[in-house]
Amino acid sequence: MRIENEMLSRFKEAGNLEMNSTESSLSQELDFFFDNVLDSVVNYFEEEVTV
Repeated sequence: MRIENEMLSRFKEAGNLEMNSTESSLSQELDFFFDNVLDSVVNYFEEEVTV
């Protein structure tokens, strides 16, 4: 019984680590995407103004 509990707790910890790494990588990808989108929008409007 103790072994089963220990295995379950390790499995839960591993699952939590995977979730955290997935969330952080998704967050980084979204930050990168929005930075690029905002840069593109700013560049577009700068070009519109100068033309």
